[in-house]
Amino acid sequence: MIGKRPDYSKMTKMKRCELAESIFIEHPRLKELIAQIRHAQLYSEISAEPECVFVGGLPGAGKTTLTEHYEQLFPRVIHEDRVEVPVLCGRVPSKATDKNLATALLLKLEDPAADKGTAFNRTMRLCRFIRVCGVRLIILDEFQHFVDKDSWRVLKNVSDWLKNLIDETGVPIVLIGMPYAVEILDAPGNEQLQRRFSVRSSIEPFGWDTDEERKQFRVFLRKVDEKLPLNEPSYLSDPLTAFRVYCATNGRVGKVMKVVRRATELALDDGLERLRLDTLAAAYDERLMADQPERVNPFRSRQEDLRVVPFEEPQMNFAAMSRRSRRKAREEAISHVLRV
Repeated sequence: MIGKRPDYSKMTKMKRCELAESIFIEHPRLKELIAQIRHAQLYSEISAEPECVFVGGLPGAGKTTLTEHYEQLFPRVIHEDRVEVPVLCGRVPSKATDKNLATALLLKLEDPAADKGTAFNRTMRLCRFIRVCGVRLIILDEFQHFVDKDSWRVLKNVSDWLKNLIDETGVPIVLIGMPYAVEILDAPGNEQLQRRFSVRSSIEPFGWDTDEERKQFRVFLRKVDEKLPLNEPSYLSDPLTAFRVYCATNGRVGKVMKVVRRATELALDDGLERLRLDTLAAAYDERLMADQPERVNPFRSRQEDLRVVPFEEPQMNFAAMSRRSRRKAREEAISHVLRV
């Protein structure tokens, strides 16, 4: 049952699009993760060592949404002599080093000299800022960048840097990345980091196999519908429409919101006050088709042709790849000796 909607007719299109962009639904799956991270943040203040957490999630599962929402729960506080930053969020650079990772976090703390000094100097400055700014939790996204993609070797110096940062500051860290990134923690030689991240979680997409899973996804779509800045309901939670949305996104919150937000903008461009099937189809073409060009647009398919097709996901075995990389290096070295 869709409740009474506010009147959005006097708002500008840009304001209404802004409202669409700000839609956040704290569904049960997300609540559990938030509670787990909050426990790590609080318990670390009394425990012998910080309680750190790894959260794995596939593309579009909502990892970025989780990070941004948690950061907003603990906003920065400006004091006369300092800025308090309860939660420090950063992203691991694509070619991670101890130096550029320290720089990335210093930039988030608005250090004007973030890119100055050696790796050691930047790290010491970061530790000092963490204490001065009252940082109580650090969240690092894109943890899979702790691997050198050219050799598929776990970057030991960056792993050691992270371990030392935890020891030096006593601040718990939440690592967020692709599910396979957990292998970084379990890689040979990384036992100390593995021990610190004994808490492992995942942000799972919605399912469609059981009645309960379908109900949960439809409840989520109903809540999204209620928050859309349109004067008429779009009935996204109707069984057939919900199934089309699921076929388009495999139940991944990030992908759902990509389509819905763009569809809202297109609807407003056309003077519509609800999302129609053709509007959702156009949004799908623009926002998701490029990722999976061989897939059929489910918003243009006949009902009898609708199918749930799993996305192709990257699967990586760092240990095996590292062995192959070392073997290749040895073979190249031997080959060089023989040529000489």
